[in-house]
Amino acid sequence: MPELSRRVFLIRGSMGAALVGVAAAIPGLNSVVTTAEADAPAADDAATSAATESAGPMTDPIIAHVKDLQTGEMSLYMGEREFTMRDPGLAARLFAGAK
Repeated sequence: MPELSRRVFLIRGSMGAALVGVAAAIPGLNSVVTTAEADAPAADDAATSAATESAGPMTDPIIAHVKDLQTGEMSLYMGEREFTMRDPGLAARLFAGAK
């Protein structure tokens, strides 16, 4: 996988922030997001609490980039680190939440 430079990360992050700003300006979008949250399946409380306890405090935001929806390949960016993972279920939920 190619090395992610700080410049590329800042450019992509700025575009993402701009998209979030545009999405926030769209009237009625909040009701769509609230409906999507209500329709989402409940998380397993035991798994969530175990992951939260072992992770420690979150100091940087996490950015998810779904590269391939079919295989569930995603890149997660946290600070200057990049993690690649495959989870078709999570990718589908992120995609549905972005609609």
